[in-house]
Amino acid sequence: MTKNVPHIQADLMNQIACGDKAALAQLYHVLSPRLYGIILRMVRRRDWAEEILHDTFIQIWQSANYYDDKRSEPHIWLSHIARNRAIDFLRKHENRICSVDEISEAEAGFQTPLPSDASHAEARRLQHCMAHLPPEQRQSISLAYYRGLSQSEIALSMSQPEGTVKSWIRRALTHLRECIGL
Repeated sequence: MTKNVPHIQADLMNQIACGDKAALAQLYHVLSPRLYGIILRMVRRRDWAEEILHDTFIQIWQSANYYDDKRSEPHIWLSHIARNRAIDFLRKHENRICSVDEISEAEAGFQTPLPSDASHAEARRLQHCMAHLPPEQRQSISLAYYRGLSQSEIALSMSQPEGTVKSWIRRALTHLRECIGL
């Protein structure tokens, strides 16, 4: 992502906060493919992903005035909204225990090759860091962030004590922070 893009997106967020529908349409045009991809990886159904994307942009419209460009870039803030909407949807509509195949599928999301252009540098760095996690930590993080499962749901899915899963996730997040450089 070029240095100018976050500023343009931040300007769009400010315009949306002032009630500019054209700015919302422009932001939708620019970021909806990215947000849709995040949501689709989590819910794995196109019809659900489309519904959640719609709800995400309604929430963006309603809460744009809460965006603070000093705390994060717009695409990061918007990604969190999309992810949280998907988690809320899954908790409301889906059986929460995953099969072994679903655990493997969630983990595979972090291993999908990405294009080598500069706009994917952050994602490639995350993939590299995820690849160096022990399998149980990688699976726990994948289930939490791709499937939106809580720690107790992950413990049930992986047939492990909840305290063990909490430790895996905490260690994994510590490793990822250090590896990525946060």
